[in-house]
Amino acid sequence: MPEIQFVHTRLRTLSLICGLATLLSCANPSPQAPLAPIESIEFGDQASAIQNALDLARNSSSPESADYRLDAVELMLQAGSIEEAQTTLERINNITDLPEPTQVRYAVAVANLALAQEEPEVALRALQSSTLSPINSQAPDLQITLRELRAEGFFQDGQYIAAVRERIQLTPLLDNDRQVENNDIIWEILSSAPRNALVSSSTAVDSYELRGWLELSRLVQSNQRDFQAQISAIDQWRNTWTQHSAASSLPAAVARIYSIWENRPHEIALVVPVQEPVGKAISEGFLSAYYEALANGRDVPQVRIYDTSYQAEPLVLYDQAVEEGAQLIIGPILKDAVRRVQRSSRPMPVPTLALNYGDPGSGAPQGLYQFGLAPEDEIMQAADTAWAAGHRYAAVLTPSGGDYLRIQDTFVNYWQQLGGTIVSVDSYADARDYSPVIKRIFSIDASEARAARIRNLIPRQNIEFIPRRRQDVDFIFLLANPNEGRQIKPTLAFHFADDVPVYAMPSIYDGGNNTTANRDLNNVIFNDAPWILDNDDPLKTSVSATWSAASGPIQRLRAMGVDAYRLYLRMELMREFPFTRLNGATGELHYESDGSIHRKLRNAVFINGIASPLDD
Repeated sequence: MPEIQFVHTRLRTLSLICGLATLLSCANPSPQAPLAPIESIEFGDQASAIQNALDLARNSSSPESADYRLDAVELMLQAGSIEEAQTTLERINNITDLPEPTQVRYAVAVANLALAQEEPEVALRALQSSTLSPINSQAPDLQITLRELRAEGFFQDGQYIAAVRERIQLTPLLDNDRQVENNDIIWEILSSAPRNALVSSSTAVDSYELRGWLELSRLVQSNQRDFQAQISAIDQWRNTWTQHSAASSLPAAVARIYSIWENRPHEIALVVPVQEPVGKAISEGFLSAYYEALANGRDVPQVRIYDTSYQAEPLVLYDQAVEEGAQLIIGPILKDAVRRVQRSSRPMPVPTLALNYGDPGSGAPQGLYQFGLAPEDEIMQAADTAWAAGHRYAAVLTPSGGDYLRIQDTFVNYWQQLGGTIVSVDSYADARDYSPVIKRIFSIDASEARAARIRNLIPRQNIEFIPRRRQDVDFIFLLANPNEGRQIKPTLAFHFADDVPVYAMPSIYDGGNNTTANRDLNNVIFNDAPWILDNDDPLKTSVSATWSAASGPIQRLRAMGVDAYRLYLRMELMREFPFTRLNGATGELHYESDGSIHRKLRNAVFINGIASPLDD
C-alpha cells in the first residue's frame, strides 16, 4: 500500500532545402539538352562553388543563366547565406518564360528562402503558382519536396490542420522508414498547436487519416493529468482505428509513454521546508494531487517527505534521501542550493526536479530538471501580449528596491529585443499618494513647471492652465499588488491617462472575487496561472475544501505543488521530445534545453471587477 512518510531532519527543426542532385532529378524532363550539373564544377570549397556558378550564369544566356543562378542559390541556402541568396534570386527575370523545370526550381528556392526568413505566406504563394503543373503530376521525389515545403509553410502560418493534411498526402510516396519519420513529424505539429487550434469544422476534416490523428491528439491531451488514463485511451484508440497509419507504428513520443510507465520510480522524496509558508503551500498542492490519484485507484509511488525547514544545509537531507533509496527527488527549493546542484560536473545520482532555477545559461548536469514560478515568464508574456496588441512605446512602473529593479531591467531588455522603445521608467515607494510618480511618468510635472515659470514672468492670477501629459506612451507595464493597483489605476484617470492600457504581472490579482474593490482595476490586462483564473481542474475544488483559504500567492504555490506531482512522470518525455506540452495548474509547461521547465500563463482582463480570461 503506497504511503506518505515524513523524515524529520527536486518541430524538431526540419531541413527542407532539397539537395541539388535531387532537385535536378525530380524536375520534369526538359526538352533541351541537359545543363552541366553543379557537381561537375570543381568544388574546392562551398564559396568557390558558388562563385563558379555565378560566373557561369554571367557568361550564359537564358534559360541556362537562370539554372546556374539557382545552383548558386541552393548552395547559399545550404550555407545559411540568406541575404546573398535573396540578392541572387532577384536577378532572375522573366520567370514565366523559363522552362517549367526551371520554374519549379525557382519556386522551391523562393519557398526555402521565405521559410528561412519566417515568411510562410510568401513560401505558399510561390508553391501555388498558376504557371506550375499540379503537384500530383510531378515526379514522386519532387512531390515529396513540394509537399514538405507546403507543410512547413502551413505550420509556420499557424494552419496546423492544413500542415497535417499535407503530411498525410506524403505517406503513400514514402518508404517504411520515412513513413515512421513522417508520423513523428505529424505528431510534432499536433503537439505544437496552441489551445483550440485543432478545432475544425466537419468539412475540413475530410479523411479517415486526418480524423484519426485529431482523435488521437484529443485523447492524449485530455488525459494529461492521469498517466494510466492516457495509456488506456491510447490503447482504446488503437483498437478502434485499426487501419490508421499510426495504429501499427505510434509516433515515438506516444510510444515512449509506455516505457516511461513501465520504468517509473516507485519511491519519491519530497525535499521541502514544510513548516515554512512556501514549502507548506507546495507540499499541500503536491499531496492533494497525490491523494487524488490514489482515490481514483491509480498506482502511486511511495513518498517520503524530508523537512528542510530552518535547515542551514538542505542538501544534507537530499543526500540522505538518495542513501535511503529514493529513485526520484523533488526539491530543493532554495536558489543557492539549486545553484550548487547545477554546478555539479557529474550526472545527478537520481532524477531530480528542483523547485527553483539556478543561474540561466550555466547548463545543468544530466538528470537535473528545474521548475518554479519564474517572474521572467510573467514579464516576457506581458511584453509579448502588449507587442501582439500593436504597442511599441512603453512606460515601466514598479516598486522601488533591488528585486524590483531587476524586474524593471528584465522587462526593458526584453522589450528592446522585441524592437520596442522604452519611453519612461520610474518606481514608487510604499505610499498612499501615487500622483508624483504618475506625473513623472507622463512628464506632467514638467508641464506644471513650465506653467509656474510663465506665471512668474506674467504674474496674472487669471491665467488658465490645463496640464498636458506626454502622448508617446502606448502602454504601461506595471508591477503592483492589488491594493497598490487599486490606487494607481484611478490616479492614472485623474491625470488624463485613463485611456493608456495597463499590462500587469500576476501580483495585481489576489485570486478573490471582491468585485467592488476590483472595479478600480477595470481594463487592466494581466497574466496568471490557470489554477487562479479557471475552474476546469476538478482538483481545485478538493484543495479548497481540504486546506484553509489562501491568498493569491499561496494559491499559486499550491498550483506549483500540483504540477510538481504531475511532472514527475513527464520530465523525461519533455526532455526527449521538447515539443511536448503539459497543460498544468501553473500554465502550459514546456521544456528548455538547459533542463528548465517554464510556463505560459493565461491572459486575463478585469471587467466590472471580475478577472475574465482573455483569449489569445
